[in-house]
Amino acid sequence: MKKVLITALLCSVSVFAAWDKFPVIEKGKGEAKFSWSTGSQGSQPTGESDGFYGIRYAPIADLEFAAFANDNYTLGARYQILSVLSAGVDVSFPLPGAFWSFTPNLQFSMDLIEKTLVLGSNFEVTFNTEAEYSYSETAETLAFKYKATQGIDAAAGIELDLVLNEKNTIWVSCDVEKGLTKSEAAGEELSRSAEGRGLGIYPALGYLITLGNLDLGTWVGLGFGKDAGNEELLTTVGIDASIKF
Repeated sequence: MKKVLITALLCSVSVFAAWDKFPVIEKGKGEAKFSWSTGSQGSQPTGESDGFYGIRYAPIADLEFAAFANDNYTLGARYQILSVLSAGVDVSFPLPGAFWSFTPNLQFSMDLIEKTLVLGSNFEVTFNTEAEYSYSETAETLAFKYKATQGIDAAAGIELDLVLNEKNTIWVSCDVEKGLTKSEAAGEELSRSAEGRGLGIYPALGYLITLGNLDLGTWVGLGFGKDAGNEELLTTVGIDASIKF
């Protein structure tokens, strides 16, 4: 029974992050972004990602609004408290998922070497509402309904950008994710490792070229952590593009 509940809950798991690890964009500016990735775990392909589609805009100084979609539809807002620090919150709708998610986040960044080496980072915690699911062994058997709540998740990341010139940037990053509390389904607590919500570590290396108001990038990443669902080494490759307006 518990295995069935874990499988059903995993189908609705999503991780939402702040738009990036760097400050709010300038007043009156906007950006639209797309990304796609694929990879493998050991010798088994993971398939293509659902992709990331997002747009953000700053209507006034130090305040940014965003809308994006990967697994669910999310709206977010961030405010630049200091030149190096911003805070925000993302709200994910149950479209097409089964529950709402609320993700407060903090972002810290600074120039280590002016206009050459830039540090960016973020930290966030995701809270999910209770959701109702149904399950049946076969199409002929009567489905039963049960309630479940995914546990609280935390994520933190750091990125270093090396700006070679006005067009070329190389970056390296590392993100860490972990479930802080256990999920509950039909009155039972679920194992974080069985859900794939244990400690996961995800380093990545990427390249970005800037052509006017268009940014084009590619990256490779690794994933470690058996309890995060990475029984074997996870490898990913991806591309992204954004246009500023």
